[in-house]
Amino acid sequence: MTFASEDNLKLVDISEAVRTPEKFEFPFPPYDIQHQFMTALFNALNKGQLGIFESPTGTGKSLSLICGALTWFIEYNKQRKLALEKLVKDDKTNEPEDDWLAAASKKQEHNHKRFQAKQELDAVQKRQDKINKILERRKSLNLQAEEKNIDEFNQLFKEVNWMKKVLDKGLSKDGSEDEEFLLDDYESDSENKDDDYKDEEEADNRLKIIFCSRTHSQLTQFVREVKKSPFGNDVSLVSLASRNVMCINPNVNKLNSQAAINEKCLELGKKKSKTTKLDIDDKPVKKSKSGGCPYNRANGIEDLRDDAILGIHDIEDLVAAGKKSESCPYYASRGAVPLCEMIVLPYNTLLHAATRKAIGINLKNSVVIIDEAHNLLETISGIHSVSISGSQLASAYSQLTQYKQKYKARLKASNLLYIKQIQFVLASFIKYLGGTPGKEPGQPTSYVREETKMMDVSEFLVDTDVYNQNLIKLVKYCNTSQIPFKLQGFSEKYKTDEGANKDQPKTGVSAFLQNIKKNENTNTKENETNKQVMDENRKPGSSPLMGVVEFLNTLATNFADSKILVRKTPTLSGANIRFLLLDPASQFKEIVRDAHSVIVAGGTMQPIDEFKQQLFIAAGAKESRIMHFSCDHVVPGDHLLPLVIGQGPTNTKLDFSFQYRDTPQVLDELGRVLQNLVSVIPAGIVIFFPSYNYEEKVYGHLQKIGVLEKLQQKKSIFREPKGTGDSDKILAEYTRAVRISKDGTNGQQTGAILMAVVGGKMSEGINFSDELGRCVIMVGMPYPNMNTPELKEKMSFLNTHVGMIDGKQAGQVHYENLCMKAVNQSVGRAIRHKGDYAAIVFLDHRYSRPNVQSQLPGWISRHVKIPPKFGPVLADIRKFFKSKNP
Repeated sequence: MTFASEDNLKLVDISEAVRTPEKFEFPFPPYDIQHQFMTALFNALNKGQLGIFESPTGTGKSLSLICGALTWFIEYNKQRKLALEKLVKDDKTNEPEDDWLAAASKKQEHNHKRFQAKQELDAVQKRQDKINKILERRKSLNLQAEEKNIDEFNQLFKEVNWMKKVLDKGLSKDGSEDEEFLLDDYESDSENKDDDYKDEEEADNRLKIIFCSRTHSQLTQFVREVKKSPFGNDVSLVSLASRNVMCINPNVNKLNSQAAINEKCLELGKKKSKTTKLDIDDKPVKKSKSGGCPYNRANGIEDLRDDAILGIHDIEDLVAAGKKSESCPYYASRGAVPLCEMIVLPYNTLLHAATRKAIGINLKNSVVIIDEAHNLLETISGIHSVSISGSQLASAYSQLTQYKQKYKARLKASNLLYIKQIQFVLASFIKYLGGTPGKEPGQPTSYVREETKMMDVSEFLVDTDVYNQNLIKLVKYCNTSQIPFKLQGFSEKYKTDEGANKDQPKTGVSAFLQNIKKNENTNTKENETNKQVMDENRKPGSSPLMGVVEFLNTLATNFADSKILVRKTPTLSGANIRFLLLDPASQFKEIVRDAHSVIVAGGTMQPIDEFKQQLFIAAGAKESRIMHFSCDHVVPGDHLLPLVIGQGPTNTKLDFSFQYRDTPQVLDELGRVLQNLVSVIPAGIVIFFPSYNYEEKVYGHLQKIGVLEKLQQKKSIFREPKGTGDSDKILAEYTRAVRISKDGTNGQQTGAILMAVVGGKMSEGINFSDELGRCVIMVGMPYPNMNTPELKEKMSFLNTHVGMIDGKQAGQVHYENLCMKAVNQSVGRAIRHKGDYAAIVFLDHRYSRPNVQSQLPGWISRHVKIPPKFGPVLADIRKFFKSKNP
């Protein structure tokens, strides 16, 4: 396989010219490990490698990524430009050659390289000219500001007079109140057109840095770090985000799902005025092509785009500027991409090929940096694993049938043909799940008990009789026509309250049409009253058809190494169909192939072999192209006390495996261990449990035997809620309790306890630094349920395609890795900076096994203590905290 990095270096060889600097630009004197990190990163980028970088939280990972990458980026561009200029000037006209044919061939090849070099230099100059033009335009706009202010009053006066004329004429009533729900004429030729936003630039194959992280808050923090870095004035950066984050249209961003917001935005962008109107000077206005969104204005978006190019703005900055100028920050940021050197975006956007293409991201010759990449494999699989429920299918079929029956006389034949095809697919899926198309999903199916079946995609297509349907063509029609959104708007408009027509199914076609007829025959006053009530009670949601379209798209474009999991139940509402991507490397292959270099980074990237084998090598990379860098923590080793406790005060083994964890003996011993630990650990303690169910069981048992009351005498107790809604509130209350006890204003209590769950919100992205996390306790080992069909199939796939790893089957290794990655993320919540200190307690005898300890981060595993009995534990903890706070 030829990688983009090799293609990029063929024209001019500058590997010797780009030399690793002895000193890196940094906001302050860097730690040794930060210098080592930047050096390793510089060399990896220079060689076009695939790097796995591991740097614990608190070691300045983000700043090291910024300074290391931008140092290389600037030096590389400088040396490449010099080499290209030298190549263009070198015509080699005086070189002697005995063989005239060979000389002519060499001359032709050399001139072709010169032509390519000239093209690249011209492209660089063209982009610079555009930026200069933007700067000149901005100066001109500033000079015109005063004149604009002077003209505003006259303009406003004209607008008032114009509005008066419109109101005097009155609004026309042509009976087309349902016009917004009708589908536009659809030509099959239009399926080859990309109707989404698209810049008319040439292919963007220039060198650029694409930085990704998991959340928008992490991206915002990264952009602020770039601003503060020595390169804040040397790089152009744009932040990209989804519509639900950047949309400023209140009628759109109030919708309660990402899909609904996308649908509405695209719908508004495709609306065209049906009639010619008069402007404020009574002159005819051409038919609008800008769409129905008042914020999607070309001039306003262009100004906001220029702001994004000329200065470094995070997502919040762009949204605030968009609100102020009443211009769409979503499309402004997309327009800035071709002229920016650094693109910052969530990694879900990068990892999904269709989304990446729609947003205009070209990976050719790019440096891709993925931060917080510890769960990258699971994230890729999750993004491409889509499910649809029986309720979704029933609702989509019902809406589509009702829509067709009401508007069939007003729809073109092409639209009716596609609607029938979609109906056929929906009906086929419903029948396969044992339901009846057009019936209420709560009614019984043909299955008396739950059945689960795993099958190949081809088998599923044959069994459902949709194998001969062109799904790609069907998905294209749905996206182009925006039929899912039109269906949702149509359904919401004619929806009656649930108390009406109780004898008819809520999703039944006949009942729905009767309700429409009833609404149409009601007098105007009643209609207005009903509409007001509906508007007050209606909650905007996503079209059920949109979920089906997403499933069909995944089905049509992902066949390799994937499965279909079908769950059939006694009612259609409980059934579902799920597409499972088993090989995440198949979706990462394009990134590895096209990018100049790919860097995945995180606080802990263990196990490293999983990234090498299942991500890079499986995506087609040679092992020689992969490199790994890991650095120690900045905190001294004596600031950390990792303890493995295998038995409690009464010598009962702490075995939290599924077989023993619910026994009264183990639960009682856990209570005694916690009582002893709480008595010697100051400030805040975070206890992680394998699941919400087990946390609830332990809490109930401790309450029953009276241990909970004793713990509360020492520290306030808080519990992580199952829903994310109250998490911030609980965290704030926990923080307050810890700080109050530190100030001595909370009676005899000396801190607080937070009972959290591995995989919950508290286990990732939350910093329990200083007093908030003087101790992290891990209860048991959070192994996932091996009996789930998804995990079974994944393990089977790895056993077949990867085989043995270090004497174990690859599926078993994957199963163990899932557990230890979750453990590493949880225990990493403590010790967040150089001066921090904490104890980490592993409550389970299995943590003493060498193969388990080897999967802990190196900065933890090398300091682990395994006391033979519980007695010395308390002495070690007392000594540790006394040394830190004498």
